[in-house]
Amino acid sequence: MDEFNQEELDAIIELALSDSNGTKNPIGGSYHLGISESEILSTLHDCLSKRFIESELNEVFQEVRGKINSSTFKLKLNEIHTATRNCNKCDISAQADLPKWNVQNPDIAVVIDSPSLPSDAVAVMLNAFKETGLSSDQLCLTYVNRCPAHRKYDPQEVMNCLPYLHKELFALNPKLILCLGGTPTAAVFGAPAKSLKDFRGEITWIGNWPVMVTYSPMYILRAGQTAQQAFVNDIITSKNFIES
Repeated sequence: MDEFNQEELDAIIELALSDSNGTKNPIGGSYHLGISESEILSTLHDCLSKRFIESELNEVFQEVRGKINSSTFKLKLNEIHTATRNCNKCDISAQADLPKWNVQNPDIAVVIDSPSLPSDAVAVMLNAFKETGLSSDQLCLTYVNRCPAHRKYDPQEVMNCLPYLHKELFALNPKLILCLGGTPTAAVFGAPAKSLKDFRGEITWIGNWPVMVTYSPMYILRAGQTAQQAFVNDIITSKNFIES
């Protein structure tokens, strides 16, 4: 996820508030930072985790991220959400949904496709969180696409929403980003050069964020018990990462 200066951020918000005629992708290119930076931070975390308690180490990384972000990223979360609520870039009639649960200082930012997740899939997700002992105080639930639409989003609609997600993650500064499914994974990692299975189940660093990739709740409904257990195991790994 690239960082932007204030002028570029202002341009994104202005474009988001404009109508949908003649608009284009406000970012362009790939969203993710260089792989070398991610590898340095991952290696640093691995080395330090042998000398420090994981939870204390994550607090240090979170503080460092916060200080780095504060020097380059000036938008506040409520400003991002105001722009989200007033966005007119797509023709979807529904108003954008905002994140749920802990929107101040979550340990984990959970990214799903959209607010249109069916109730049975929501139950799968919530039951897994409950089974692993994660509470809503530790989690922020957010979306790739903000406006509910009970259909598949077209690529331009996804691109229109990505700046809100990326800037929101900067503002939330979670200890871990948890991507549930292929769409959230592509949104966080950039163009999906690899499939979900290449990342699933392990902590992967992207920029200065650790990311866990796992299945979407909708996939689990179709795939059954084996996928559901893998889903729970991945959430346990995420919980251990932020708490151990």
